[in-house]
Amino acid sequence: MIRVSNFKLSFGMQVLFDNVNFNINKGEKIGLVGKNGSGKTTIFNMLTGQVNPEEGEVCIPRNYSIGYVRQNLSFTMPTVLEEAALGLPEEESHETWRCEKILAGLGFDEPSFSKHPGILSGGYQVRLNLAKVLVNTPDLLLLDEPTNYLDIVSIRWLAQFLRNFRNELMLITHDRSFMDSVVTHTLAIYRKKVKKIEGTTSKMYELIAQEEEIYEKTRINDEKKRREI
Repeated sequence: MIRVSNFKLSFGMQVLFDNVNFNINKGEKIGLVGKNGSGKTTIFNMLTGQVNPEEGEVCIPRNYSIGYVRQNLSFTMPTVLEEAALGLPEEESHETWRCEKILAGLGFDEPSFSKHPGILSGGYQVRLNLAKVLVNTPDLLLLDEPTNYLDIVSIRWLAQFLRNFRNELMLITHDRSFMDSVVTHTLAIYRKKVKKIEGTTSKMYELIAQEEEIYEKTRINDEKKRREI
């Protein structure tokens, strides 16, 4: 289990998170939602240690592995299959059939396995980066807009792969139907804090709408009282 406690983070004068608390429990698949600029990618960077809190702590178990698809598209191996195999755990480095299976699911045909990664289109290079993370089977898989550059068939394959994924997952995507088909929980960044529920984005947005209605009524009543005073 990962535990985030009393997390606070600011950029200059802007407070991004204030007293944030949440857990990622065993086997949970969490959809991360929030407005653009609310800090979704920052949450990922916090979990991978790239961002440190001003206050609070992030507790991650010892020997707990986190897989995150990087934006860096630098490749070192001469073929697509060998590059994908870099993602395999060391003790499973010979199981290249797993790489072939995942590459095929992401839209690579067999002749492309022997191609140099550098000649692939940008979209297929992104898919190759994704394959390297998926074959690793980390304890926590972080995916930021994984459906970008995927066709319908590959998106369906990825959704099924993630539903069958046995470890923890945190997912950012603008495709709500894809997210809701995969996740068990939803985590929303809301008013500089986070709210976590069991269920889909639709359930989360209903709860937020109810809270916003209560907040607005309370604000109007408080304003009325101030005017009366």
